[in-house]
Amino acid sequence: MSRMVGDRVVPAANGARPPGKPLEMRSTPLSARGEPMIWLTGGALVVCLVMIIGLVGMIVTHGMTTFWPRPVEQVTLQDGSVFLGIRTAEDDEPARTLYRTGNRDIGREPFRWVSHADIASIETPPGAVMVEREAWSVWFGVPERAVEVIDGEQRVVAEGYEAVMAYYHAEHASARQRRAEVERLMRQDLGRVNREMERQRLRVRSVELDMQRTDRIGSPMPLPAFVGAAAAVLGLLGVGVAVGRRANGHSVSGRWVRVVRLFCFLGAFIGILGCLLHAPWRGATMTEAELASLRDRTAQREVELQAEYDRILATIREKEAFDARQRLIIVEPTEGRFAPARQIEPDNPIQLSQVVRIVDTNAMGTGQKVGVFLSRWWEFLSTRPREANTEGGVFPVIVGTVMLTLLLTITVTPLGVIAALYLREYAPQGIITSTIRIAVNNLAGVPSIVYGVFGLGFFCYTVGAFVDAGPAPEVRLPPVWWWAGLGTTVAAMIMAYACGVWSRPVPGTEPSKAQIVLRRSGWALWTMTLVLAVTLVVRTPYFTGFFEARAADGSPTFGSRGMLWAALTLALLTLPVVIVSTEEAIASVPNSMREGSYGCGASKWQTLRRIVIPGALPGILTGAILAMARGAGEVAPLMLVGAVKLNQDLPVSGEAPYLHLDRSFMHLGFHIYDLGFQSPDSQAARPLVWTTTLLLLAIVLALNLVAIIIRARLRARLTGSTV
Repeated sequence: MSRMVGDRVVPAANGARPPGKPLEMRSTPLSARGEPMIWLTGGALVVCLVMIIGLVGMIVTHGMTTFWPRPVEQVTLQDGSVFLGIRTAEDDEPARTLYRTGNRDIGREPFRWVSHADIASIETPPGAVMVEREAWSVWFGVPERAVEVIDGEQRVVAEGYEAVMAYYHAEHASARQRRAEVERLMRQDLGRVNREMERQRLRVRSVELDMQRTDRIGSPMPLPAFVGAAAAVLGLLGVGVAVGRRANGHSVSGRWVRVVRLFCFLGAFIGILGCLLHAPWRGATMTEAELASLRDRTAQREVELQAEYDRILATIREKEAFDARQRLIIVEPTEGRFAPARQIEPDNPIQLSQVVRIVDTNAMGTGQKVGVFLSRWWEFLSTRPREANTEGGVFPVIVGTVMLTLLLTITVTPLGVIAALYLREYAPQGIITSTIRIAVNNLAGVPSIVYGVFGLGFFCYTVGAFVDAGPAPEVRLPPVWWWAGLGTTVAAMIMAYACGVWSRPVPGTEPSKAQIVLRRSGWALWTMTLVLAVTLVVRTPYFTGFFEARAADGSPTFGSRGMLWAALTLALLTLPVVIVSTEEAIASVPNSMREGSYGCGASKWQTLRRIVIPGALPGILTGAILAMARGAGEVAPLMLVGAVKLNQDLPVSGEAPYLHLDRSFMHLGFHIYDLGFQSPDSQAARPLVWTTTLLLLAIVLALNLVAIIIRARLRARLTGSTV
């Protein structure tokens, strides 16, 4: 026998090697060692890590440098022309520099490529500043005077760079506060008055539509019919009580008892439903006199609201008039023109309240630059966008993204867990279950835009229109046919339940052929019941929508794009992720724990609730994390079902119902697309693309970290360890 020593084969002492023959030296091939595969897999991992780190590093680098103040340069060209700007990019071939020159409202190009051969000199003058404005982007110039306009006459209050900057630092905070107050009055107070006016108008409109409806269903039921329905309900309840008492004496089969009790319950349900829909105590439709009185009260209320509107508007005009007094004259060096208040008013200097910030980078130290950097970041995170989203902040965008992601997670997680529980624990493992699993896995590969088209057609235009105005008049069934359909549905339900009860064999015996037929008939009857129930709902004559008045005026509430439909669409998109991860988590729970629970006398549901679900909870949260990350970055479906370029109304507010699921919203993913491809000033928006991308990554990471911490605590609680 031979033995291995390192890479050599050494024969045994009593081997058959002839005397004088050298030992045979053989090396282990590389394929047997697996070293090529080790290097291949390790190299692939390194490549993946480098790509991820490079991508994140590039986003962080570009995103964090967007708001760092750069020096303002005065460039003199060979032809003698002069302009102010800041460097934003360099190009080696050909040798040129991209300057942001601003001053767009006087016909200048906001960005300008300058060849190095055309530059005569570059200076950083101490008096040159960059003015960030509410409109028309930035302005480069030199502060010359600060004036106050009273009765059309200008009075100089500061002259020269030092005096103007001192005046700016002294008065700018109060001017911006007044402007913020004006915006608050316009957005909140005037908006509240307008919404109350609209509510009053819709109230009258709803009554008018109710009176105009010729096929009114909610008329009182005749007294004989009501008495007959009540007697039928009481009779059914009496039969149920009698059967229950006889069952206690063992004179009636237990199966008959369950079927009859269901019959009595459904009969009572139909009787109560009929009394509610055709209530004898309900009064007649509002008379013309009552409608006229309602209109008078509404008109009086509208007069009060109009007076409040005029009072708020007068306050706004007063503050705006005071703001119009304080102005700054900041002159650009080429033509000597100053920053105007508006493009249509080139002779009026810019108002102090229109200035967001004056950045004098050339005279700043490092500490002051850090202050400007942090101030810009705070503005970016806490204010609303302006200038076609190329200026200002992204606060509504952050709110919309976080709300959508949370609503998506809350919606998709229970649905995915329930579906996975049924597929893994209840459904018989056969060809149908395997087909469903294949279909679920294939759904994960469907392009997201397909989900957006489905959400727009089904959720927005079908379900939303039904919620707003109910079924269309031509779709509604006559009341007689609707009640006949309800009776058929109840009969099919009772028969399906009876088939299920009588198809169960005696424990320990095989089902007979008749029981197999009853079981299959029960499934067919349950399918028929479901189809009839859906038909009764979508064609009911008793539902005219929750927002019929608005829908009649062409202003749908839920019948258009909104937060709710976007969340449901993304929930459908991410549902396969949750189902697959939950199934894997449930399968990882040891069968010994299930068997121990069954051995202690627990039922299947008790075992699932106390053993399986808690044991699979970390895996379930993993699926929720993956769904959250997938849904937060989707853009294509949101473009169809809810996301918009600009929306000043947040999906959450301090007014009832506080969470406005019918409103459209802004989303960081769509905001990035809009900045990068739909912006009128793509050069100005390019730095914000990186910053917004960095913010999106940070939000997704923060949400995932919260979920990961919760998962770690649950896992530690299950294992008895500490986090």
